Amino acid sequence: QHYFIQSNLRNRMQIDEGIDIMSPELRTVNGSVYRVLCPRPDHLQVPSTTTSTNISTTRHHQNQKRSRGEESWRADPYEDEPNTCKVAAAAAEAPTWVTKEISTPSHFHKYIVGRGGSVKSRLEKETGTQIDVPKPRENKDFVRVKYQSEEALSSLAFRIESIVESAKKRERPTHFVCIPVKSPDITENLAKFRDLCADEGISPQLVQIPAKLHITIGVLKLFSEKEVSAARDALAQFAPQIPYILCGKPLRASLKNLEIMNDEPGAVRVLFSELVLLDKSERLQNLADQCFQFFVDRGLMSEENNRNSSSIKIHCTLINARWGNTDTQRHGPVDATRLLSEEFEMQEFGDCVLEKLDLNEMSTDRNKEYRNVSSVSLV
Repeated sequence: QHYFIQSNLRNRMQIDEGIDIMSPELRTVNGSVYRVLCPRPDHLQVPSTTTSTNISTTRHHQNQKRSRGEESWRADPYEDEPNTCKVAAAAAEAPTWVTKEISTPSHFHKYIVGRGGSVKSRLEKETGTQIDVPKPRENKDFVRVKYQSEEALSSLAFRIESIVESAKKRERPTHFVCIPVKSPDITENLAKFRDLCADEGISPQLVQIPAKLHITIGVLKLFSEKEVSAARDALAQFAPQIPYILCGKPLRASLKNLEIMNDEPGAVRVLFSELVLLDKSERLQNLADQCFQFFVDRGLMSEENNRNSSSIKIHCTLINARWGNTDTQRHGPVDATRLLSEEFEMQEFGDCVLEKLDLNEMSTDRNKEYRNVSSVSLV
């Protein structure tokens, strides 16, 4: 037999083996919640004909006894406290903590934590969440959060995304899409050009090496393997369009002429050479523009970081003063007056066939080739 146990009657109760008295059936009567118990002892049985009217009458007599201060106002010592089940139900419905991982490149974890954990503490306070940021050595591209409502999770995710996007704008590009420019003639003539620049007092460190000569399509900021994979996939998805853009013909081009980005030959920061298709067509320009737009549409490139005009400038950088920068000193502009004169003997560097489209990592080592991430063929 089941009995509801109250502390003052615990010694009088007897419980059948195997009965769960902690989770009895609940039943609502006139707005109050009661536990449903098995038959009581005969001397405490309530007649089966009891109705809501009988219950109301019993309560009326109880209230009168209570108002007179009588200790025996409770007619039924087994009657449950009305608020007990209501509190238990409310506790059962209380929101629980849910754990989820928000994808965030580990490079930006420091911005989420902030100085002395200030940003993390503010986010937790404002959103009612808990944030667990992996240690730097773990190199995890996510933060683990605990939340009690979808609204709190959405608010925190939006704020983290805003922090990351703001920080990303201040970061330098990590990768770039390009077309390598290589041929035996160009390699030989570029080596001669380096020697001529040295004769003019221009450091060979500022001159591009043949293995790294290329046309830049656009730069990217990729800070996680997931983002790198997305760029790799985008390049592969663009590949089927290439034969139509190039009309099924190879890109044969000539690298010639020297030009500068500014108007002062005596203070040059970037000197470049043009790459012109031998058939004088716009196929190379169309390829560069459409490839760039393809990556922009997928959120992998930004016009803000890549373009100063309406289309990609087809060129190969030969001298860049920035290549002479060190951690403590910035290299100044160079005097390219002699290089830009008509008397300068190096005006043509040779012909080549453009064979592939590359996704490469940026490199600070001037004497090594770029690390290739992915490539697609142009031939």
